[in-house]
Amino acid sequence: MSTDGKRRRGRLNRRSFLKESMYLGAVVVVAGPLDRALGLAAARTSGPKMKLGLVTYQWGRDWDLPTLIANCEKSRVLGVELRTQHKHGVESHLNAEQRREVKKRFDDSAVTLLGPGTNFAFHHVDAARLRKDIEGAKEYIKLSHDVGGSGVKVKPNDLPRGVPREKTIEQIGKSLNELGRFGAEYGQEIRLEVHGACSPLPVIKGIMDVAQHPNVGVCWNCNSQDLTGQGLEYNFNLVKDRFGDTVHIREVNIGSYPYQELVNLLVEMDYDGWILLEARTNPKDRVKALVEQRQVWRRMVARAQAAKIKRRGVKILQGEKKLKVEINGTLFTEYNFKDGPFPYFYPVIGPTGVNITRHWPMKEGKDEAQDHRHHRSLWFTHGEVNGHDFWQGRDDKIVHDKFVKVSSGRKVGIIQSQNKWVAANGEVVCTDTQTHRFYNRPDGQMMDFEITIQASHGKVILGDTKEGSMAIRLAPTMRLRGKVGKGHIVNSEGVRDKATWGKRAAWCDYYGPVNGEVVGVAIFDHPKNPKHPTWWHVRDYGLFTANPFGVHNFEGKPKGTGDITIPSGQSLTFRYRLYFHKGDEKQAKVAEHYSEYAATKPAK
Repeated sequence: MSTDGKRRRGRLNRRSFLKESMYLGAVVVVAGPLDRALGLAAARTSGPKMKLGLVTYQWGRDWDLPTLIANCEKSRVLGVELRTQHKHGVESHLNAEQRREVKKRFDDSAVTLLGPGTNFAFHHVDAARLRKDIEGAKEYIKLSHDVGGSGVKVKPNDLPRGVPREKTIEQIGKSLNELGRFGAEYGQEIRLEVHGACSPLPVIKGIMDVAQHPNVGVCWNCNSQDLTGQGLEYNFNLVKDRFGDTVHIREVNIGSYPYQELVNLLVEMDYDGWILLEARTNPKDRVKALVEQRQVWRRMVARAQAAKIKRRGVKILQGEKKLKVEINGTLFTEYNFKDGPFPYFYPVIGPTGVNITRHWPMKEGKDEAQDHRHHRSLWFTHGEVNGHDFWQGRDDKIVHDKFVKVSSGRKVGIIQSQNKWVAANGEVVCTDTQTHRFYNRPDGQMMDFEITIQASHGKVILGDTKEGSMAIRLAPTMRLRGKVGKGHIVNSEGVRDKATWGKRAAWCDYYGPVNGEVVGVAIFDHPKNPKHPTWWHVRDYGLFTANPFGVHNFEGKPKGTGDITIPSGQSLTFRYRLYFHKGDEKQAKVAEHYSEYAATKPAK
């Protein structure tokens, strides 16, 4: 949601709060024990709250305006979207005096007018028909402004046969941009209902990728298509960042739609808009039915809020071959410690809810180059350790020995393990202790990767080679080159893209689109690391590593210049922070986050 949208929603919420507070005393008097309990529970929770309203689709279609307002007040369903061509009569033909009267009726009531729900659509092949619907929507934008609404609902609505899908999607998106600009002049949001042949969420996302105007939002509509493909959560995440002020639901206690799961997702994202009931049944007493829906809805919200509180924090869940890391109930990564040539993290779920590392060789991935089998998502190893190659992951292995500490916590979760670096002949070359900290922070996903290499079996020489060390292999769309690569690289010195290879810098950031949204990974080199600032073995095909050893390769100096020796019985520690973020390095404030990290003392 844009800044303007948040301000608009803030004004709307304050107005709604004032209206609802008028009825607080009445609620306490007339509500039953369950209502009172739920109301007190809701009052104790912090943060913005969703509000339940009505779409005059079936239950309000034959109510005139005074009856509609009265019935909403009786049921305490205190928001309404006025579907056009219903008995309330709020249409674009109203004159100025009639519009003032409508506005006064709502202003004098406890009910918030959300605006008109129109059937204007923008898929039409005929240019005249398309223009007619755009201009018609503009008339309802002016109407909504005049009667005190906050936005206008429209539809996409079809994908005509014989027309390339991309062409129709672009046409709909451009139409919405035009309406977004027009609506902004009147303080009215354009709400795109997920509807018709455009209901699959990948289609809606494609439309919104074109409709970039911040005054255009998605109106989730609870269709069966929400559950197709990779399921509700995946489809929800495709568009949740573009949600507008309204969501449509059906009767929440009828049918098979997973409403509790939807409510959980809305509560998780702190959605604070209006949930509008677009009922389809025909009960004898619709006011009583509205009360029932409100009570069921509030129970669902209370369960979702309780579950969210329970999920808060970082949880480490142990399995036979991997540890699962969840942050606030959502998977962040898995620590695979048994099924590879070295321990590694896969998948790594970025800030938009999708994996941002290459899938292969763990599994097949779309548009992925199947090169460098040893590039396993996120890992640490090195190509020359006493002459042994632990980078290629062939005969020399890093073998998990044991876990020293596995702990969950409200703010941080920790995995601490010990490993043996075993040569092909069975010789233990050295050992390590790895400590991984995962943070529950509101400003991005962060993990600290600390490794202490111990010369436990004699002197250790970490050789001068570019093949290493703190590494991540990114999704194909983030790479700089290739048929789908649209990424960029930048370091703390301002060097960009391919020129970053082999350069020294305190941090480096690699960003690009994944599923249409720009995400990035920054790796921070701790100031107390050996040879800080480190060199960066960062490639245009998605390999991204911090390497303090490969001076020979990076600067053309004699082989061995970059060697680091650990005397027998001693150890050497490297510390890094990985920051997973949205947008580019400026939008994500990478430099500021690095300064924070650099100022921290190493954890004990």
